[in-house]
Amino acid sequence: MSKRTFFKRYLWLYDTIKNKPYITFNEISAKFDNSSFKGDDEAGFSKRTFHRDQAEILELFGVEIRYNSKYRGYYIESESLTPNTETLLDSYRFINTYQVFKDAYCYIAAEPRKSGSEHLLILLDAIQNRKRVEFYYCKYVEGIAEKRTIEPYFIKEFKGRWYIIAKDRKDKQIKSFALDRIVNDPMPASPSASFDIPKSITPASYFKDSYGVFKISDAKTEDVELSFKPLKGKFIKSQPLHNSQIIITDSDEEMRIRLKLQITHDFIMELLSHGSEVKVIAPDSLKKRIIQELEEAKNQYNLNHL
Repeated sequence: MSKRTFFKRYLWLYDTIKNKPYITFNEISAKFDNSSFKGDDEAGFSKRTFHRDQAEILELFGVEIRYNSKYRGYYIESESLTPNTETLLDSYRFINTYQVFKDAYCYIAAEPRKSGSEHLLILLDAIQNRKRVEFYYCKYVEGIAEKRTIEPYFIKEFKGRWYIIAKDRKDKQIKSFALDRIVNDPMPASPSASFDIPKSITPASYFKDSYGVFKISDAKTEDVELSFKPLKGKFIKSQPLHNSQIIITDSDEEMRIRLKLQITHDFIMELLSHGSEVKVIAPDSLKKRIIQELEEAKNQYNLNHL
């Protein structure tokens, strides 16, 4: 059996259990027999196969499938799910869909994007082996490609773009570099040198108090309170703005949340993207920033000529 067949079965099993918590083995086996994901060379879904897949899913994705004796069924241990896991599984699922269904491109409208993903393998290898890399980087402000040598720490995805979080050897500062602005393929730095990633810097901890890809090292975190119109609130509840999000009120009049984070440019742009469907309750400094941005936007239009 091909690796592709194994992999698509892992995805199918994960989705089946996640979509129906406490599903029994007999229900899983019956669903598998009637599934389009079953390979032509597969006789069925035995318990031995199930337990092997259970172990493989844990090793590959870090996702734990457990049995609940009270409900007599299997479920996904929620604590083993991280945003990274969900994102990776979603990407695998999308690729698998293209492989399983003929002419899938005729029925899926993907957004065209320049994400910089072509550099991911090189940079991930450098991170894993703790090797400095160099490349030419073009910032939108200057518009001139400049040579950079970095010590890469980890990679982050934000709004369809990939970023490398790294120490810039030029000024020893930790920065976010957009992969789509790397002009050439990243290369091993010359002379070659290894480095250590500080234990205090991890993907989870580094952006814990930030929104987006920019972190202000000396900025304080602030308590932010936002009120959304009910319909928009449903979207914010299903996909939280930040890991600190707490729902204060959820009624027919509003959905109000509280966040604790640094107020960055990325965060302000996110609030503006929701237009009149969001209102800043606190802090006052954020209210003033939003009002200022809206006034500047309004001033770009001459209402007398409309």
